[in-house]
Amino acid sequence: MAGIIAHEGFPGILTTSNEQFASNERPVLTERECESEAKKESPTCIRAERSYEGNFGCGKVESRLPRPKGTAFIINISGKTVRLTEKRDLPDLPLPGDSICFEASWYPVTPPSVPGAFDTQNWLKSQNLAAYGKFKHWKAYPGDWTFERSFFKFRQFMQARFAKFLDPAETGLLMGLLAGDRSGIPEVLRSDFQRSGLVHVLAISGFHVVLLAGMLMIFLKATGLPHKIVIIIAVTLLAIYVPVTGGSPAVRRAVMMFAIPQIGTLFGKPANTLNSLGVALLLIILPEPSVIWNPGFQLSFAATAGIIIGTPHNPTKLLPDSFKQNKLWQKIQAFAIDPTYVTLCATLATAPFLIHHFKTLSPFAWFGNIIIVPAISLGMQAGLFAQLSPIDFICGTFCAAARFFLRLASLLTRILSDSAAASMTVGPFSPAVLLALGILILLLPVCYKNYIARKYAFICVIAAAALFAFESYCEVLHPSWTLTTIDVGQGDSHLIKAPSGRYFLVDAGDNSRQDSGKDIIVPFLHHIGVNKLDALIITHPDKDHFGGALSLLKMFPVRELWTSDCSMKESKPDWQQVLSEARKRNIPIRNIHRGILWKENYFEMRTIHPRNDVCVEANEGSITLRLKGLGHSAVLTGDLTVKGEKEIMKTDAYLKSEVLKLGHHGSKTSSSVPFLNAVSPTYAIIPSGRKNRFRHPHKQVTYRLDSLNIPYINTAKKGTITFTFVPDSVSYTTMW
Repeated sequence: MAGIIAHEGFPGILTTSNEQFASNERPVLTERECESEAKKESPTCIRAERSYEGNFGCGKVESRLPRPKGTAFIINISGKTVRLTEKRDLPDLPLPGDSICFEASWYPVTPPSVPGAFDTQNWLKSQNLAAYGKFKHWKAYPGDWTFERSFFKFRQFMQARFAKFLDPAETGLLMGLLAGDRSGIPEVLRSDFQRSGLVHVLAISGFHVVLLAGMLMIFLKATGLPHKIVIIIAVTLLAIYVPVTGGSPAVRRAVMMFAIPQIGTLFGKPANTLNSLGVALLLIILPEPSVIWNPGFQLSFAATAGIIIGTPHNPTKLLPDSFKQNKLWQKIQAFAIDPTYVTLCATLATAPFLIHHFKTLSPFAWFGNIIIVPAISLGMQAGLFAQLSPIDFICGTFCAAARFFLRLASLLTRILSDSAAASMTVGPFSPAVLLALGILILLLPVCYKNYIARKYAFICVIAAAALFAFESYCEVLHPSWTLTTIDVGQGDSHLIKAPSGRYFLVDAGDNSRQDSGKDIIVPFLHHIGVNKLDALIITHPDKDHFGGALSLLKMFPVRELWTSDCSMKESKPDWQQVLSEARKRNIPIRNIHRGILWKENYFEMRTIHPRNDVCVEANEGSITLRLKGLGHSAVLTGDLTVKGEKEIMKTDAYLKSEVLKLGHHGSKTSSSVPFLNAVSPTYAIIPSGRKNRFRHPHKQVTYRLDSLNIPYINTAKKGTITFTFVPDSVSYTTMW
C-alpha cells in the first residue's frame, strides 16, 4: 500500500488518494461493481452508505469497541491508527484482523475553547490515535486470525450469557466490571459513580484484579493441585486476562504486583510489596514512558503506594495488647476499622493528583467505598460464578444474586450523588503547594514515632500556609473583578466574579447537542476554583439560555436562582423542570426586575430591565444587568431586542460602559445604533456558535460596529473571553 498523506483541512488527519484505496493487494470495487456484487449477495462487498465525498483509506481492523451509540473500530493504516465509528446497527460488522477500505468523515481536532474542558488533542495522543471520525462508506474483507478477535468473541459470549437473565443495564454493568467493556453502562449510572467519587469501581483496576486473583487461588487450591502448579496456572490466567480487559496501565500494574511475589515464592524468594510496585512501575514505563503523565496511571499507583505505606502504621496498633486481644474488638477491627483505614490511605494518597488534574474531591468517596464497594464485590463474584456455571438454572440463580447486589450499589450511589456537594471544588493550587501536600501525606504514617518526619511535616505545613497567606494578601492588596463569557456554542453563559470572591452565573447555555451545564460549565467552574455560585441568573426562558441549568443545579452548589416574575410564569416543561429542581433543593427563587441592586465594597450589579408590572415577549423581556466597580462597567443584555433597548434608554440616561455583551448573539433585531451610541463600549462581546444555522452575528450588526469603530470579540472565533477590571485598566484574554 502506498504511503499516507495529510488531510489539507485538518493537520494530522490521515487519508489516502483514490489510487491507494486498496486492501490485501486486491482491487477495490467501483460503486457500480459494488452494486452488482451486492445483488449477488457477495460477502466481499459490504455496503454502508452510497457516498464518495470525503477521505479514503485502507488498513486492518485492530479492535472493535462497542459504544453506547454505535461501534468504534481501531484501524491500522501503515503503522498509524485511527478510530472510526459506525453509528448504525448493521449486520456482519468487520472483526479484528479483517481488512477494510473506507471513506470517512473526520472530526476536526481543535484546542479546547473553555479552560478545563475536554482536550481532544491530548486524548488522541494518549490513545495513540492519529485521527478520529465516522464512516461514510466501507468495504470489509475477511482477514487473518488475531488474539484480539478471540478476545472480542469471548466478550460477546459473556455478554450473551448475561443477557439471557439480566436487563441491559445490569448486563452492561457486569461487562464493565468483569471485561472492561463499559459501553453498556447507562450514562446516568456512570455519572452517579463519577460524582460520588466511585468511578474507579467501574474501571477494571487493582480492586477487580485482587478480587479475581483471590477467587482464582481459592478455586485452584480446592482442586488439590500442588501449590507451585496453582501459582503457575493463576499467573498465566491473569496474564491472559490483561488483554481481555483492554490492558489498561492499572490492570497491568495489578497483575504484575500479584505475579511478582507469586513467582518469587516459586524460587523461595518472598518479595516485598513496595519493591513489587517499583518493578511493576518500571516494566510499564520503560516501553511507554509517556504513560507516566496519564491521570489514571498516576491515580492507580498513588492509591496502591498509599495502601502499602500506610497499612503497616495503622493507629490501632498503638492500643494496649490486652485491649487488642478482646474478641469483640477483633471483630470490629476486621469488619469495620481495617477496611476503613485502607480506604482512607488510598483516598489521601490520590488527593494531590485529583486536585491537580480535576480540581475536585468527593466528600463521600471514603464513605462510599465502605458501603458500596462490598456490594459491587459481591455482585462481581456472583457474575463470575454465573459465567462458570455449566447449567442455565445455576447461572440464572447467580445472575439473580448479582442483580440484587448491583441494584443495591446503584441505589446507594444515586443517594450519595444526589447532593450538589457530592463533588467539591478544591484548588487550583500551585505545584509547590501540591508538592508540600504530597510530602506531608507521605510523612503522616511515621510522624508519631519519628522526630525527623515530624520536623519535615511541620515545614510542609508552614510552607503551604505561607503560600496561601501570600496569595490572599495579593488579592486584598490588588482588588479586581472579572467577566468571563464562556464558549457554550450557540448560547449564552457569563461568569461574574466580584472583588470579594463571590460568583454569579448569568445564563447556562443549551443542552440540545451537548449539555452545557454538565459538560462545559461545571468542569470550567471546578477548573478555576469556584466552590459555589452565589446566584444563577436566567435572563429569560429560552433553551439556549437555561438549557444547562438543570444539570448545573444537580451537580454544583447554587445559593439562589434569579429570574423575572414573567419568566416564572412561562409554562415550557423543560423550564418548569428547572424551577422544580430549585424548589426541591430548597434554593430560593428571586424575582429580578428593574431597580434591583446587589452591592458590596468596590462593586455593584444593577438590574436595568425588564419592568415588573407588565409581561412582554421573552426576548424583549430579557434581564439586562449593568455591572460597575473599580471605576469600570459592563452591560449584559441577554436576548434583548431593539424595543427593549428603547425602553432602557427612556429610563436610564447614563449607560456608558467599557464592555457590552450584544443582544441575541449579534442578531439584526438587536444592537441598534442609538443603543450602541448610548453605551459607547470600548469592546463588544458576541457569544455565538461556530457555523451556527442562524449565521450570527448578522452582517448588519458587524457593519454597525465597524462604522462606529467598536471592536468586537466573537466566541466562535476566540473561544472563552475573560475581561479583568482593575482600578487603572481593563484587559481581556481569550482561549485562542
